[in-house]
Amino acid sequence: MSWKQEIHATGLGFPEGPVALADGSIAFVDLLHAKIRAFRDGHVRELATLPGAPNGMRLGNDNNLYITNNGGIAPLSLEQLNYTDPQIPGCIQCVKSDGSWSDVAVDLPGAKPSRPNDLVFSPEGEIIFTDPQNWEVLGVDDGAYHGGQLLAVGADAKVRLLAPMTGFPNGLVFHPDGSLLVGITMEHRVVRFPWDHGRVGAMEEWCRLGDTFNPDGMVFHEDRLFLTGSGGDQIAILDTAGRVLDMIETGPGSDPTNCCVHDGRLWVTLGLPGQLVSYGL
Repeated sequence: MSWKQEIHATGLGFPEGPVALADGSIAFVDLLHAKIRAFRDGHVRELATLPGAPNGMRLGNDNNLYITNNGGIAPLSLEQLNYTDPQIPGCIQCVKSDGSWSDVAVDLPGAKPSRPNDLVFSPEGEIIFTDPQNWEVLGVDDGAYHGGQLLAVGADAKVRLLAPMTGFPNGLVFHPDGSLLVGITMEHRVVRFPWDHGRVGAMEEWCRLGDTFNPDGMVFHEDRLFLTGSGGDQIAILDTAGRVLDMIETGPGSDPTNCCVHDGRLWVTLGLPGQLVSYGL
């Protein structure tokens, strides 16, 4: 299939976590400028400014936006990172429609720093999120890396460890069969956890991509998984068995970070160019 890209917004810093809102807007985070913004009808508006660096985002059943905040790191390029001043502890935050925000969970287990990356809501209503911890050392001093973890937080704001993880755990989504899929960026694969009322079973490999494809954010739409490959400038389209059906080429240096589906289009944030784009489905 031929995929035609439409560019909707540019100059966005480092966008991630697109979410379709009830009014038809596409909201997204901007790690570099620590903003939550929304696009609609050719215009971008600001919803909130947060400390640290908002990284992933989902819309809750209460119509509030829930954010994984990595504490203050944003890519400037494939080789250079920007650190906000001051840094904050990695946390989960909530942004209401009026722009007010609050911390949902700040006491995360594991080694420090915590770097919450992406999140999804479980069938039980908990926030399930990935924490690649001190991922900034990868490629610089791999021996200093603490490893990743899969975490959960409920209404009591207490965070619990679901599973330690290898590599850089990143985007995640619940499969239509009820299991949980998690992308491991540097390992070029997606793994599967059986899900049982808030507990996970043993991790197993669900699919493996090519060595240039680094899994990032993902979303299921009907019986297809749209999986962004930030390092490989591609979006993989997979069936429910993990087989690649098609690839969308997003262009050299485009760094697709995450995606959502709304109104018959696949909306994608391109990190390094700072763009919001879409493709017709």
